Amino acid sequence: MEQYPAVRIMVKYGSIFAVLAGLALPLLALVGFLSAGWHWVWLVAAVFAGIALGFVFRTFAELTQIIADMLLPQ
Repeated sequence: MEQYPAVRIMVKYGSIFAVLAGLALPLLALVGFLSAGWHWVWLVAAVFAGIALGFVFRTFAELTQIIADMLLPQ
């Protein structure tokens, strides 16, 4: 797997990246809510969007893990 550094990183840290991706939108919306005076509805929408983004990224990380396990030589 030395030939594919991006796959190696995704296999090793994919679940951490999924959590960070899921938290990024709510944190950005919280900053906007507190500093720029955004409406609270954007904060709620960002929480739901963060959940969806985290799920999609987690799925991508798991698919990468499956592909690496099945197709790449160890």
